[in-house]
Amino acid sequence: MIYLTVKITAEGRLSERLVEVEEGLTYEDLLDILNINPETVVILKDGNPVPVDDVLEAGGVEVIRVVSSG
Repeated sequence: MIYLTVKITAEGRLSERLVEVEEGLTYEDLLDILNINPETVVILKDGNPVPVDDVLEAGGVEVIRVVSSG
């Protein structure tokens, strides 16, 4: 098991959660656990964007909801 501090920013509000997940899961799996659509967010690890299919690493993750209009 690994522990992640997940910061979620949406509509100017910030929430923070400590999440325990199994090793070998991906960021997409994390979004599924958090019930977040991967098409609506950008995931940052150490301030850098990460692909949703990368394997999770312990530490901090920031999930930023993006808004698109057209």
